[in-house]
Amino acid sequence: MSPKPATSALGLGFAVAATAALAQLGLAYGFGLLSWADAAPGSADPVLDYRWNANLAWVVWFSAASCVVGGMASGVIGSRGAASGSSAVRVGAVFAAAVGAFAIGPLVALSAQQSAASSSFPTDPLLAAGVGAAVGFVLTLIGLGSRAVAVNVGASVALIWLLAVLATFTDIGDPATPVTELAVWGSWASPDSALGRRGLSIAVPFVIGSALIGIVVAAIARRGPITNSGYRIAAASGIAGPLIVTVAHLADPSQADNPVILVGPYAAIAGLLGSLIVSAIPRAGGQVDDAPETSEATDRIEPAPGWTVPEAPGSAYSGTKAGDTKDLPAEDAPADPDVDWVQELKPVGEGGTLTADADTKTEAKAKPKRTRKAAKRTRRKLADTESDAEKEES
Repeated sequence: MSPKPATSALGLGFAVAATAALAQLGLAYGFGLLSWADAAPGSADPVLDYRWNANLAWVVWFSAASCVVGGMASGVIGSRGAASGSSAVRVGAVFAAAVGAFAIGPLVALSAQQSAASSSFPTDPLLAAGVGAAVGFVLTLIGLGSRAVAVNVGASVALIWLLAVLATFTDIGDPATPVTELAVWGSWASPDSALGRRGLSIAVPFVIGSALIGIVVAAIARRGPITNSGYRIAAASGIAGPLIVTVAHLADPSQADNPVILVGPYAAIAGLLGSLIVSAIPRAGGQVDDAPETSEATDRIEPAPGWTVPEAPGSAYSGTKAGDTKDLPAEDAPADPDVDWVQELKPVGEGGTLTADADTKTEAKAKPKRTRKAAKRTRRKLADTESDAEKEES
């Protein structure tokens, strides 16, 4: 690949990922998803602790989603180039997208420092952005080879933002935490029920959405031509989007007792089951790329029911009785030096004819044309002959 298209792919991956990260960061601050303030000055409720953990989860998600968006954009544009199969350029473009997505980490850390949430420059947002970029890097490489993974992640991004907007304007039940958590929209079970305020009650919207996304994406993927490896990846594509949420909630290990960390695993199980069930349904006509493992299978003839294919005879005398001509010993034919059965054809020259003499290398010349004098003599002879014949008759 020439340097210009390679540089364009790298720059496109970085630019798109950085733009997506900044856009999501602006929306997050606008909707109040990211905040570094307590509920009220001097409040005893440790709201800031919940906000800190929720902010880290959002940073991981924004970084991973931005990396996927930038990497897929560079892959789509780069596939139109002359050397779209260059794996080094693809990996480089995805890495550039990861670097662009990582830009969200320093911005969030700077915002936390300026809001007096931390006495020094915090490093947790940088670590969260790095984890998200790494997860996005891996998923983008897989998504470039499997459209199902890319579509699943894209649909999960839309679902996450839909739940975030709904959680901002509409409260459902008793929330698990006083802040807007990643992939959580209220609580869908009362404290007295079996679910209570555990992870399943707050994960109901995201679990249902992930299951539907896994089913729809797998159904679309298996409709068109797909390879065996692509079929297996499509069967497991339902776990792609919820996997990012799971990693994001585990970014802060101190929140092991927080029920929010169960949202990602529940959704991952639901999405994986959805894609697996759809992929397990037999297709009409079987797998499109099923082929015989060996070349011998292509030569095998399968007869119709009730018919048999006879075996090819070994020779023209197969099936004859003993003592027939096939049992006679072969004798060498006597060599005759005067008979040459292999003769060489000579090319035809001007005025020549073909000869079959292998020993001579001369060509027979064509007869010369008859002149006018020879024609006159022939006529005279014919006339004299006719006159003699008339005299004899008389």
